[in-house]
Amino acid sequence: MGISSPTISFPIDETIKRIEYVKANAMGIIHEAKKIQREVSAIRSQTDADEKERIDAADGKLGDILIRFLQKSFPKDGIICEDKPTIDGGDFKWVLDPVDGSMNFVRGLPLYAISFGLEHRETPVGGVVIVPPQESVYSAVMGEGAYKNGEQIYTSTISELNRAIFSPNLPTKRAHMIQEIMADLSGFLTYARSFRRTGSFVLDACFIAEGVMDAIWEKTVKHWDVSAISVILAEAGGKLTDLNGVHYYTGLPELVASNGVLHSEILNLLKTVRSTVSRN
Repeated sequence: MGISSPTISFPIDETIKRIEYVKANAMGIIHEAKKIQREVSAIRSQTDADEKERIDAADGKLGDILIRFLQKSFPKDGIICEDKPTIDGGDFKWVLDPVDGSMNFVRGLPLYAISFGLEHRETPVGGVVIVPPQESVYSAVMGEGAYKNGEQIYTSTISELNRAIFSPNLPTKRAHMIQEIMADLSGFLTYARSFRRTGSFVLDACFIAEGVMDAIWEKTVKHWDVSAISVILAEAGGKLTDLNGVHYYTGLPELVASNGVLHSEILNLLKTVRSTVSRN
């Protein structure tokens, strides 16, 4: 039995069928991802432009594989995939991130994830996240609970900041916001137990969903970064909102994901430390 209950009407049987289809084929997807990573990480990039080109090529190649995979069984579904033209469809729409943690992927690091969000009439109703290096599969359908490799998962019950493990916000392009970032870090360095960062928002959010980490805050997240994890995290008992506590939907520029228990305290801390920046 899931933690949350559906708040909208959607065809649950059709949703479950789609989520189970992805899960049933996860090992094939894992095989393809590992193969592509071996290929792109075998040669070291000499310049930033070279590395960016390799990242785009890896994202594109795996994205093409995922799109063909979905269209084979659900040809009427719409598809949004990072760096690909949108495919229009019916009430169901897939939101794909072929490689979240692209820098890790091309460097050969075992820290990346593949995200399948499933939306019905623009509302996230299901998600699957595949983590090829660990051969892990996280999944959820709204109202049905969250799972890792078939076992139900829950967020942690940590309720004190001094016992919490956080993943910090470190955008790639951060020079123009360095004061704000340093204020955030100083606040959490003061009150939190520790930091961990994988370089993949999706993977960090899955760790929060299964209770091994407690919260993450992140800027410049995109639709494909959070469509799947928004359902997985909610079904595990967590929260995903902007800094004002507005629940995730598309278009929010900055998000906080947490175990739910710590959420209000995290939002208050971020507002407090950022107010010191605005006064300086």
